[in-house]
Amino acid sequence: MESKRILHFVGKSSHGMAFFLIHLLLQMGFVFGSNYGYVEWSDNDKEAEIRSKNPIIYSTQNTYYPGPATERTVVAHKIEEDLPRVVTAFLHTGDSSALEQVNCSRRYELSSLRGGTNVASYYFLHSVLDTMAHATNFLNMILQANRSREHSLRRDIHWYHALVRSILEGDPKIHRAVVAFHTDAPTPDPHVFLQATRTEGEVVLQDLSNSAHHHLKSRSPDSEWFNEFRDRKKTYMQRRASSRDPVATQNGYILDKSQIKWSAPYLECEHGNFVPHWLLTLSAGFYGLKINSAPEFRGVVRVDVNLQDVDIDQCSSSGWFAGTHRCNLTSMDCKPIAGHGFVLDKYKCQCRRGFYHPSRVALNGFTKSGGHTLGEDPSEVSSKCLPCREGCPYCRDDTPCLAQEDGALRLSVASFQGLCMLLDLVAMMLVYHFRRNKRIRASGLVLLEAILFGALLLYFPVSLQYFNPS
Repeated sequence: MESKRILHFVGKSSHGMAFFLIHLLLQMGFVFGSNYGYVEWSDNDKEAEIRSKNPIIYSTQNTYYPGPATERTVVAHKIEEDLPRVVTAFLHTGDSSALEQVNCSRRYELSSLRGGTNVASYYFLHSVLDTMAHATNFLNMILQANRSREHSLRRDIHWYHALVRSILEGDPKIHRAVVAFHTDAPTPDPHVFLQATRTEGEVVLQDLSNSAHHHLKSRSPDSEWFNEFRDRKKTYMQRRASSRDPVATQNGYILDKSQIKWSAPYLECEHGNFVPHWLLTLSAGFYGLKINSAPEFRGVVRVDVNLQDVDIDQCSSSGWFAGTHRCNLTSMDCKPIAGHGFVLDKYKCQCRRGFYHPSRVALNGFTKSGGHTLGEDPSEVSSKCLPCREGCPYCRDDTPCLAQEDGALRLSVASFQGLCMLLDLVAMMLVYHFRRNKRIRASGLVLLEAILFGALLLYFPVSLQYFNPS
């Protein structure tokens, strides 16, 4: 009864008050589930048509799956080989002038990244997913609580305008928000199609209900976000859990975030030219209830996220471009460089402990002058960080950190010592041979032999130190 009184009060409110209340409800909405996910988006690009309109850009069909470290360089080459030259230039530099060289007839999608990695782990999308889940569950609740609202969409159109606007203003990364309603009418197209777009700091609201059929008539990536939910035979919904409302617990359904549909990053085409920022489309269906309390499709909430200010982390183990760096992990560590947005090669390769680089600087993305990539030659990359001298845990150059043996000096000293020892032995033999000489007898034979033998013992330690210990 409380929810019905709120809806009755809201229906009599002004447009500004409606926007305020919906925005408040979205901010206080319950977040059900914590698993962020995506669903693969099938590719229906018409390559023959695109090839016939040169230089129109076409999408690729290859899917990227993260592999072991030994395959990362090969994967990175494969992704870049599949991309058109202008898209590769824009992806590596972020310079929009590269896209001005070609025309387009539809959006270009990085289909090689579709369904390959768990992009849901990206922290920057958590707030967007929360905003989208709040809006979708808000529609689930009001449509499941009162079936009459499904037949009065036009009467409450200002409510849905406020809802679309509140979604767009819920997160600055959202570029476009769409709410499309589907009724029981014979035509399969949405009967209410509301869109809010962020344009040069302003929010533009549009009611595209009359032209919705034109936008969604073809089975292409541009319309897949709606057709996927409309044509789905089985609905995966969670029952609403609320200890305060046992009736709602039995009959209500809410959105599971793992069922939010993810697209691959894409460039939008407007007026024959690419818009110079990468977008990501998230979509989720909302449902009413049939007579038997089974969920029934009633529409889709769509959000387009601007990725241009989102940093690409090629050093991470998860994400669209995970592990595509060109650092030799045997001797280097990959460190991402923040603040460059959706641009590749923004990382640096630092030598690991026990290795050094001849120039003593970290290599930023292995990029050298002339626009050539050092990673193109695997042998060149592997030779960048050189091992330190033996026994050195850390070094900055090839200078040894331990005392080095001078073989020539050691050999000369040992030779002189050996010569002295030989002369000492000869002297001992001569003294013994001439022991009857009165000079030797006067000096004392035993004393002279003892002195010479003592000198021989003094030479022995120096001679033994010439040999390295085992």
